[in-house]
Amino acid sequence: MAGRVRDSFFRKTYVLLSSIYTLIFVVLFVLLISTVLSRLGVLNLFGVSIVFSSSMEPSLRRGDLVFYINTGYQVGDVIVYCRTPSYCVVHRLVDVSPYNRDVLITRGDANPVDDPPVSRDVVRGRVVFSIAWEFWVPLSVLFTAFALYDIARSGALGYSYVILFAIMFTYILAVYALIPQPIIYESVEPPLVMLSGVYFNPADCSVDIRYRGGLSLTNVSVHVNSVYLDVLWFGEREVVIRPPPELLGHSFEYRRPLVIEVYAQLNRIGRLLGNYTLLVGGRDLEPAVQNGVLFIKNPNCFPVTANVSVRYSDGAVWSWANHTYVLEGYSYVAMEVPEGYRYAYAYIYWLNQGDLKWIGLPLRIG
Repeated sequence: MAGRVRDSFFRKTYVLLSSIYTLIFVVLFVLLISTVLSRLGVLNLFGVSIVFSSSMEPSLRRGDLVFYINTGYQVGDVIVYCRTPSYCVVHRLVDVSPYNRDVLITRGDANPVDDPPVSRDVVRGRVVFSIAWEFWVPLSVLFTAFALYDIARSGALGYSYVILFAIMFTYILAVYALIPQPIIYESVEPPLVMLSGVYFNPADCSVDIRYRGGLSLTNVSVHVNSVYLDVLWFGEREVVIRPPPELLGHSFEYRRPLVIEVYAQLNRIGRLLGNYTLLVGGRDLEPAVQNGVLFIKNPNCFPVTANVSVRYSDGAVWSWANHTYVLEGYSYVAMEVPEGYRYAYAYIYWLNQGDLKWIGLPLRIG
């Protein structure tokens, strides 16, 4: 009697476990098919993924099983994106490009730096819940053991199929574990940077570098003719520098453009590499004579070289005297004719954009 009760209990328990096993098998089969289709990008509805690293600790640990759904997500959510059908990443969404909303920035909670930008179309979904490995691994082992036991009890299959299944399962796990994770660089359209230009401000000898785009300039460095310069100021889309006065004067005189190289980071997802040429324009020198004194004024903010030749005579013999002056920005020079000469004429020469400019003025007549 006791034996029949025990046998009846085991039969009922086995029938219940078989029903639960069938239900779980159907759920897992649907989940497996959905995960495969999601990884392939054919029909992305929902799926599962295993955390293989500690980059998301303490939120997610190595070995945890996460379930994701292809639904709306926002900054702060943990998402799953797949670079290949067999290699997916479970990281948190930390930012979205303000210029291109399809460019996403992710980072593991335990990582100090962001991941390379990823395209929105590689995202498979938002993580809705996770199961610790201490829970799902033993359940998987029990489920597999019960499945093998059920197959072994079948007269049509028997133990040989159980052994074959175990060998194949072990082989697949070993191969998958030995295959290294590929290093794949995501193909992401870089943020488009529209260069606006470089503008010279003759009032204070500053150079304004501008660009058009939706990102903000950060960590700007500038070289002019391969010389590093300090940045006076930079904003979201503008950089202001002041090249050395000597370079500006040389460019003005000989029409030799300045080569300006700009490197700037654009938020966290792009960079700007600009190589510009700038011609420095300016005004001609302004010579004038007042009471026999020659004044030469430089109306520019940079230095300009003036060569002055004076032809003078005491009434019988004519002589020449040459002088060279480097007039700093917004400065002037005054030159007087020595006493004892009745006649004196000044000829002033300077360069503007490679062209020789000159003017002759009488300093003393009779």
